[in-house]
Amino acid sequence: MTYGCGLNFLAVQALEGWEACRAKDQQRRAAYAVRALRVEVLRFLLGGISFRGMSKQLGSSELLADFCRVRELDGIRNISKSNVERYSKLFSEEQIRGLHQTLCEVAGNADLSGWAGLEKPFEMGTCLIDGTCLEANIHFPTDWVLLKDVAFTLLKAINLIRQAGLRHRMPQGPERYARQMNGLCMRMTHSRRRAHSRKERKKILREIKKLLRTVGGHALRHRDLLEQLWEQSGYSAKEAEQIMARIEAMEAQIPAVIRQAHERIIGERQVPNAQKILSVHEPDVQVIVRGKAGKDVEFGNTLFLCESTEGLLLDWKLYRDRAPGEYVQMKESLQRQQAFDLEQPIEALGADRGFASQAARRLLAGQDIYDAMAPRQVDTMVERMQEPRFVQLQRRRAGTEGRIGTLKNRWQGGRLRAKGFENRALAVGWSVLSHNLWQIAKRLAQEAEQRQTRAA
Repeated sequence: MTYGCGLNFLAVQALEGWEACRAKDQQRRAAYAVRALRVEVLRFLLGGISFRGMSKQLGSSELLADFCRVRELDGIRNISKSNVERYSKLFSEEQIRGLHQTLCEVAGNADLSGWAGLEKPFEMGTCLIDGTCLEANIHFPTDWVLLKDVAFTLLKAINLIRQAGLRHRMPQGPERYARQMNGLCMRMTHSRRRAHSRKERKKILREIKKLLRTVGGHALRHRDLLEQLWEQSGYSAKEAEQIMARIEAMEAQIPAVIRQAHERIIGERQVPNAQKILSVHEPDVQVIVRGKAGKDVEFGNTLFLCESTEGLLLDWKLYRDRAPGEYVQMKESLQRQQAFDLEQPIEALGADRGFASQAARRLLAGQDIYDAMAPRQVDTMVERMQEPRFVQLQRRRAGTEGRIGTLKNRWQGGRLRAKGFENRALAVGWSVLSHNLWQIAKRLAQEAEQRQTRAA
């Protein structure tokens, strides 16, 4: 079966162990991989919509269903919300990088660009780099709201167990505990506007801590009950394990979130950013101080991006922990890109003044790469503004800010809905791959239009 250089070829190439399967299994796995790749690319072309929204889109459009290879003689199949979610997780981040590398090699090599239908390859000898914060889908990390999140998660798990007919003795139902917790958080929010607010906030926090410990005790007793009698609950073994794991995960965080709230509100002491708990559901979120107008601090993960002068994204990296310095980010990116099989070696690199340093300049000079980074010193910047190539690349580099905004707002829907760092990193890879496919499609349309103009 010939896939050429389209989506089908990329999907099959990313499969592990595909060639070792029997012919029938190869065909089945290849069809599934092609379907998964097309669904995910289309989902991000539509703005990173939810799995349920993607399922509805496929079910309501025969054109989209044909593109994703899910329409059969008896109707549109395999497009449920759960199936769409499974499609999104078929490929790992490393495999997505492999797809991206293959795409860049095809688009950047003159001998291979004809496979994609391009008359001339994309220019990839110039790198324009920048960084941003990929904000996590969490609310503002207020101390008492974190306590409320833990309590509500535990109460929802208790409610699931009690609905299944397993009930441990409680003085009141989960709904009453939820109302109490919500009322205490509302009192805490409005206490700052009253006299003696500091004393009042400490008093309310003590009540919240006491209530949270009570809820935690009830959750543990219900967990033990479910562990003993899960066969009578009607839940499957995996469903019961999921509920128990949810309770254990929240129980493990109760001492930490109470300690943090105590230090900040009762002890009135600052907690270092590296030790802060920003979300009980997203442990890998970092505090990123950017100092920008209107948003001095952001909560998420650092995203590094590199694009070419023709708008193709060449490299990306989402950092789980606190990101290293800009020089280290640039060095790692160059190492990743130099693994590409491209005819065009990296000839120039443009960046803002945050990446400029003596080590960065020595690195670029050692690899014979033109340094178009904005210097930190004003007098040096004035001197370099006399170089036409430097001015041209700096003006083009300003558009990288727009590229970042487009990727985040257009291709990722403003804020990624994926939960967990691994899923967010995977979603970033899908958005980059979808973006590059769109750029290549735009080039193909432009070349077709130019051919028609020449023929006329």
